[in-house]
Amino acid sequence: MQDVAANPLLATWESPFAVPPFAQIAPEHFPPAFEAALGEHRAEVDAIRDQATGPDFDNTIAAMERAGERLKRTVGVFFNLSGAHTNPEIQKIEREIAPKLSRHSSVIHLDPKLFARIAAIFEARESAGLTSEQIRLIERYHLGFTRAGAHLGEAERARLAEIAQRLAELGTVFSQNVLADESGFTLVLEGEADIAGLPDFLIKAAARAARDRDLGEGQYVITLARSSIEPFLQFSERRDLR
Repeated sequence: MQDVAANPLLATWESPFAVPPFAQIAPEHFPPAFEAALGEHRAEVDAIRDQATGPDFDNTIAAMERAGERLKRTVGVFFNLSGAHTNPEIQKIEREIAPKLSRHSSVIHLDPKLFARIAAIFEARESAGLTSEQIRLIERYHLGFTRAGAHLGEAERARLAEIAQRLAELGTVFSQNVLADESGFTLVLEGEADIAGLPDFLIKAAARAARDRDLGEGQYVITLARSSIEPFLQFSERRDLR
């Protein structure tokens, strides 16, 4: 595992409310953080699966809830950045990590020994003296594993894992292609007539977008970002431009 002190994703966050230290996180921190977090989570799940004690809510369901904390944290930070503040480095990592995350999930959800523990708890849920919240969580786990294919035969489970991994790859590429198409579109407005009806906040943002693209004074740019295109469509008096 990478030195905790060298990677903010692996360190303890001392910020208020444990807010991620985004200013300290760089794209190169993610691959080693994912590698460490995936390995840690896999070890935690294996320990739950392989314990000698019979399955019950605390040692299986609650333990599964507690497992993978570092992975949840890394995934949350990464996909917040990839969705809101992406760049070519982040996108490259996303294309690499999406199939790995899918494979990791499949290994867990298609594990027959682990599913056997969950199924046993599910079958005994009404007579185990559990709360309604605990029973509901058991039912959600059982349903999740069943929908993931845990009840299938070995060949079918392997094929399903292949399909899920390929879908993760294709889904990532598709979303990045959509983003590239959106990022490449611009509607250039010129003069007062083109901005008729637009509120001040949008005019200022469009002027800033024009300056970012080295356009001259009196020009404005509308992009396909929701904060740009939606108010333009709502307020513009120019039906031809809408």
